[in-house]
Amino acid sequence: MRDALLDIVRSGILAPSADNEHVFRFELLSKGIRLWPTPAFATATGDLPRVLGLLSMGAVLENMQLRAGQLGLKLDARWLPITEGQPLLDLQASSSLFAPEDLANAIPERHTNRRMYHGPGLTEVESAALNEAVAPVQGTRLVWLQGAQRRQALKLIWAAESERFLRQQLHHDIYSSIRFDTSWTDSTEWSLPPGALEIEMPMRPFFKALRHWPLMRWLNWLGVHRLVGLRAGWLPAWQAPALGVLVTSLPLTPGAVAVGRALERLWLRCSLLELAFQPLAASAVLMQTSCSEGGASGQLRATLAQGWQGIAPGSLPLMVFRLGRAARPSVRSGRRPVADYAVLRPDS
Repeated sequence: MRDALLDIVRSGILAPSADNEHVFRFELLSKGIRLWPTPAFATATGDLPRVLGLLSMGAVLENMQLRAGQLGLKLDARWLPITEGQPLLDLQASSSLFAPEDLANAIPERHTNRRMYHGPGLTEVESAALNEAVAPVQGTRLVWLQGAQRRQALKLIWAAESERFLRQQLHHDIYSSIRFDTSWTDSTEWSLPPGALEIEMPMRPFFKALRHWPLMRWLNWLGVHRLVGLRAGWLPAWQAPALGVLVTSLPLTPGAVAVGRALERLWLRCSLLELAFQPLAASAVLMQTSCSEGGASGQLRATLAQGWQGIAPGSLPLMVFRLGRAARPSVRSGRRPVADYAVLRPDS
């Protein structure tokens, strides 16, 4: 049982996270797994880090349950309040007679592809398979963005990505997660290797220089944040054959977990279909945190809220994504060793 549980944890660690740093540590029990929040996650102020962490935790849980099914096990999950020094999630394992889902086969291969995408567009069979992947997660819905909705979403994506270079804290969040101490051809076990960003070679020195906030702040007077936001968000989304958003009808906390699970199922199905996939979270999650909390300005939050309500009325959008066809990424992010995520109980 211990080897099986450790294998399940490995699959959880392969789930996506906002900056390639997970917000949990694990403890193996005799017949289960306990996940503990990191101190930074447990004590985070503002909804932005909380939402991003919960989205990731939903994906972690989905991976673990899918892998458990492959091993003939069922994981019953019990979520607990997010409190420093207290467990976040208890998972109890038992035997299962249900047939495992094929989505689990894609867990090791799932990755972000930030290249420019090309067609052809999705076939009816592919679209149906992606809708079917999300359907089991209650409280979530996949909205394909087409026509006027797509044009509106592109404006929101551009505005949100531009804001990330206009506000000092958001700018810091971007650059603090990029490992500029490595080359553009190397991978890393934590944070993001610069090569994974797929930035064109002539633009790399410019992008690297923009990590200095005094320079970025001065260039913003010239509107450079709008140009960077155009390249970072609008252009790849506009050029992708398919654009979509995952929305929830649940309150923010359970909704973020549910959308994280739906996101992972969608992403794994894309991997099996050999479709390139990139999440574009900013235009959805920046609605949740004000500038005073290190997030977006009131003006942008109002623009995003109004825009998304026009696209998906009565729902809370939490993850935008693009997908299409593309060559494999130049560089893929790695993961820390499993041992780095192990923890002893605080009272042991």
